[in-house]
Amino acid sequence: MVGEVSVPEQQILFNHLRKKLNKRYHLVSHKMLELITEHGISSIDIEDCADSKCVRIVQNFVNNLRQQFNTDELFLFQVVQSKTETQLSLKLASLSLPEVTRRIVTQTCRECDIEKLMQNVDIIVQRMLEKIAGEEVTPSEEAVATEKVAPSKEEIALPDEADQPESVERLEIVEEKTPVAPAPDPYIVDRDSYNQQISKLLLDVTYALQIFRSGMFVQIEVSIDPYGSVVKQRIIKSSGSRDFDETAIISLEEIQFDPLPETMLKYGNYVVILQIQNSR
Repeated sequence: MVGEVSVPEQQILFNHLRKKLNKRYHLVSHKMLELITEHGISSIDIEDCADSKCVRIVQNFVNNLRQQFNTDELFLFQVVQSKTETQLSLKLASLSLPEVTRRIVTQTCRECDIEKLMQNVDIIVQRMLEKIAGEEVTPSEEAVATEKVAPSKEEIALPDEADQPESVERLEIVEEKTPVAPAPDPYIVDRDSYNQQISKLLLDVTYALQIFRSGMFVQIEVSIDPYGSVVKQRIIKSSGSRDFDETAIISLEEIQFDPLPETMLKYGNYVVILQIQNSR
């Protein structure tokens, strides 16, 4: 919030935004984002950072959120108010690349009361969802629609043609379109490959835990430096057994992971949450 926006108005707008987004998404509680203040950072938006340290902290923090809650996207909502105008902004970023804005929509309201501002929230949410929906039409989905001879988008949008039979020539045009699939993100490809290597190395830790009761597990957050060494680790969810947790941590300290791929070096240390379990 930027400007003289009262606390009750802030909460009203925020509650309204969550209500609208929750029709399409399952939202992680905003209270989780407030934990970043423990690192001395006032905003989760990298664009608000003034130095590289802040950027690294935000990147590591949102990466932990992505791992912990199995979520991919981050919505950033901003209200900027001057004496006469209020601008609402809604940004969409990827949790794996929070420094990249995927989508952004804005709406300006002049001399608006809280009711009109809520209406403008409706507008920016609707526009954002329409942009996202436009990205979700994949080539495979279009191919299935063609095979089932489903009406095209143009036919659905023209009520005057609704009762007319589909022409063969029109279907042929649809079939000739060959959408080009977007190139995979090099970072995501290397990250997934690196995670597979980590999983293989964790087998040694699993063997060390065979002396404990079957079915126990612990979640540990580890920070791996560019050379593949574990420089920091902490327990996210305990197994309930101090001996089990300590054995898992000691075994992790003895592992030398592979150096980070080049595409992952620009983000500093790689922070990942590992679930180590005893499965005999």
